[in-house]
Amino acid sequence: MGKLDDGSPVWIFFEKINGDKEVKCRKCGKTYKYCLNTSVMITHLRSDHPDDLRKAENERKGKNGAKNEKNSRYDNDANSNLIMALSTSNVPFRFVKNEYFKKFCLLLNPDHIVMSPDAIRRKLAENSNKYILEISKKVGDLEKCFIACDGWDGRYENVSLYALFVYFVDKDFCKQKLVWFDKEVTWNKNRNLQFLGIQKLDGKSTAENIGNLISKLIRLYGIDFCKIMGGITDAASNLKSFLNRNDLYHIHCAAHSISLILEEASAIPKVAQVLAKVNRLAAHLSRSKTDRKKFRDRSAALKTKGRIPLPFSVTRWAGCVMLAVAYLEHYQSISALDAFQQFLLDDNEKKVLNHFIEMTTPFLEAIHNAESDATYCSEIVPQYASLYEFVSGQNQKTRLVKLLTSETLKRYSKYLTNDVALLAVYCDPRFAYLDGVLMTVDWEDIERNAVNYCESSREVRPADATGTEPPAKKSNNQNTFFSRFLESKRQSQPTESVRTEIVNYEAIIMAGRPSPSSCPLLFWKSNGARFPQLSRLARHVLCSPQSSAQVERLFSRCGELVSSSRRNRLSTKTMNDLLLNASLGALKKLSEEVRDKEESESDEDSDDDIGEDVYSMWPRNATNRRSSSAPPSL
Repeated sequence: MGKLDDGSPVWIFFEKINGDKEVKCRKCGKTYKYCLNTSVMITHLRSDHPDDLRKAENERKGKNGAKNEKNSRYDNDANSNLIMALSTSNVPFRFVKNEYFKKFCLLLNPDHIVMSPDAIRRKLAENSNKYILEISKKVGDLEKCFIACDGWDGRYENVSLYALFVYFVDKDFCKQKLVWFDKEVTWNKNRNLQFLGIQKLDGKSTAENIGNLISKLIRLYGIDFCKIMGGITDAASNLKSFLNRNDLYHIHCAAHSISLILEEASAIPKVAQVLAKVNRLAAHLSRSKTDRKKFRDRSAALKTKGRIPLPFSVTRWAGCVMLAVAYLEHYQSISALDAFQQFLLDDNEKKVLNHFIEMTTPFLEAIHNAESDATYCSEIVPQYASLYEFVSGQNQKTRLVKLLTSETLKRYSKYLTNDVALLAVYCDPRFAYLDGVLMTVDWEDIERNAVNYCESSREVRPADATGTEPPAKKSNNQNTFFSRFLESKRQSQPTESVRTEIVNYEAIIMAGRPSPSSCPLLFWKSNGARFPQLSRLARHVLCSPQSSAQVERLFSRCGELVSSSRRNRLSTKTMNDLLLNASLGALKKLSEEVRDKEESESDEDSDDDIGEDVYSMWPRNATNRRSSSAPPSL
């Protein structure tokens, strides 16, 4: 059925008569009853005046061709930005059906047709497939990688969601433009971080089901399971069991490990009593908008900077320490307001809180450092060495210091039994052969592990490109003494070459160690030809960061989507498509920024801060220079 359209060519041949109840053909004079559609008129023109109709349609197409092309580009750009707006916000898809939103779009462009919710879902799926294809090309030639995986339980949906990230270092240490890091910092372009997806877990959160989910995701991107070297996760037993079942290395997230120490410290009765009063103030400020405004105004009048003491998420690492710091920073604002006198501390409570903050501040700094993706797992052991040296040098008579000392030593010793953590320290020229880092572990033991790893993962050279088969060997007895002698000598040559590299590596490190703020990958990129075996080991073990904070940031985004009462019916597939579209948008945006930077590099340099990226899952560094990744000076 044709629709009423005053711009239709049928109205060139017809006119309305008898109060718009009938229409009359200007060519032949025939009349028809008008029923608010053009079906009868189109049928008449096609049967009686086909040539005239065809000529009118061609003239209209020629007249509107340029306009249609421009509108098409406009529609594509508008729809793409609409998709990105929905992918990076909590706005439901049905918002596009809002009457006033449609009127708003109509005022901007009368010819634009707003996408329907179903069209949005189809476009999301299409963009997700593009993202998968793009990332598949990037990870196609990776040699070894680390994964970061974690689970999240929905508030309204009785489901468990698991997300997966992959970390790897390029084989040739070449710089990459499309990475998830700050484009200004050249050293972190050598390592790649890719978000593979988020999926609903079928059944219970067992190691078997998690393994099936991870296998499904990496197979989607064409990654062989044998290329996974290990994973960095929290202390969840099911994730550890999955890694152990598959003979994969496991690195305990450093931020989570240190936060467990702070949880134990905050549970000391005297400390817990003071923190309870701090939490009551934070809860009161979060509930009362009026008092919160008064508190902010008072802090501004006193020129007190920093975040006011509001509650942190229960999953926020070291949230108790950060809340205590905010409490003391704004203590004058508390005492200056009459309604907050109940939240003040006496002298003994102040002393307890000050001592707690003084002893836990280095641990808080370590967590903040570990949360950055611009770190390496090689920094975990030196970081614990610095924490243990700090806390063991304090007065051991207080219960807080005793607990911090014992808990730090326990987790420090645990990392010293982790082979991949020790190999990462060894492959980091900033820390290799450094005294006071490994406690009772000898560097010779790590050297033996490095030799064993290089031998067990020797790179097999590809076959001749011509494809010609080598000549057939003579079938003689290979069990003679002479043949066994030759075989033993042939097998010993690679081991000796690795040991030679180790000796030369120690010599060059002891002669001139790189600065603590330098990047270990740059060292191996410069010396890859000199140390082929060790540089390959470094590519494998230095691809993992200190923590799995990237997954936690992703689940903060998921919490905004699923926990919202407006999105509680959001399916796992749609959520995955939303996150993949946000990833694709971040990738395209970063690519455009890199291109713009390259074009303007000949102009003056800008000292403005970069700020935080609009995609909260991938925050950007605030400055162009990298802060030191060495343990804080204590």
